[in-house]
Amino acid sequence: MSPPCVGTMTLPTLPPEILDFIVDHLHDDPITLKSCCLTSKSLFVRSRRHLFACVTFDPLRSSVRSWMKAFPDPSNSPAHYARSLCIRDSRVVSANACTWIRPFCHVQELSVNTFGWGGPNEISLVQLHGLSPTIKSLHLYTGVHTPIPEIIGLICSFPLLKDLSLHSTRESDPSGWATPQTSPKFTGSLKLNGENRGIIRRLLELPGGLHFSKIRVRCRVEDVDSRTIVDLVSKCSNTLKSLYLRYHHLATSRAPPPLDLSNAMKLKHLNFRWGRTHVRWITMTLQTVQSKDLRRITVFLRNILFAPAEETILEWHELDRLLVQLWISHSIRPRILYKDVVGGIVSRLLPELTMKGFTRHRGERQ
Repeated sequence: MSPPCVGTMTLPTLPPEILDFIVDHLHDDPITLKSCCLTSKSLFVRSRRHLFACVTFDPLRSSVRSWMKAFPDPSNSPAHYARSLCIRDSRVVSANACTWIRPFCHVQELSVNTFGWGGPNEISLVQLHGLSPTIKSLHLYTGVHTPIPEIIGLICSFPLLKDLSLHSTRESDPSGWATPQTSPKFTGSLKLNGENRGIIRRLLELPGGLHFSKIRVRCRVEDVDSRTIVDLVSKCSNTLKSLYLRYHHLATSRAPPPLDLSNAMKLKHLNFRWGRTHVRWITMTLQTVQSKDLRRITVFLRNILFAPAEETILEWHELDRLLVQLWISHSIRPRILYKDVVGGIVSRLLPELTMKGFTRHRGERQ
């Protein structure tokens, strides 16, 4: 039997699984992925899935008008490939763009930034309500023209939402508030930055409750209602595993009420990062800790540029003894980081922790 003629041989084709593996390996190489789209139909769909996995609408670089021009037929656009959507273009929430934005129905992470949208009228987010039933992470960066009911309405339109990040420069809380009938489970992380006192109060009123495992608060003391923060931590105490508090410009003569962590039995990490630290507040909060899972307490000190009074020194020494006691009795390792402080002041305020090597300058190797 003679061998087949070379000119009549057909080249074997790779299985679809192998082609998909090759394209997936190029997920972070957009230039090569674009070449794959032009090379073969068998690579086209898989390449598009990675090219349009993350979509950003920005008025200066990739506006929604450019998207509408590139994909005039919304039903055939690659919007359904998107898993992450970032909106910085105010025209996305306009009625004209509604047809083009609705096909983003498989998004899992949504980011909306209304800073700089301008205009005297309030910004409506109604067009984004229920955009994707699969959204699990929502990041909102809002300004003065975004009313709180609009924000809460958007949050409650995603039933699978776990992680929530809110950054507000100034709140707008008009009258006529109606509590939604349903709300997400909120089992992931909550990040608060800026002025969010009204939004936190509305979140506490939601019927489904709050079950965050991680809470991160970063704000100025005058921008938050300290009692609301206490209520927020208490509301999530049964599920809370990580707590991070960063306050700025804390007046030494006026401290917020201490947190009650006695019911946070799953707490593993506790982090305080304050300018002009009110040490008594930290001590009173730590005295309520009951979690046997807690492994590390981190306190970041900054701008301790004052000559401490005798009463203040005693308060620091009380914190010093408490942290050492927690380390000895419960194996909770304290970590004191400091920056921009007067030389020698940390060892004077926290002598035992300094002697045992638990204090460290932020610039040193950890």
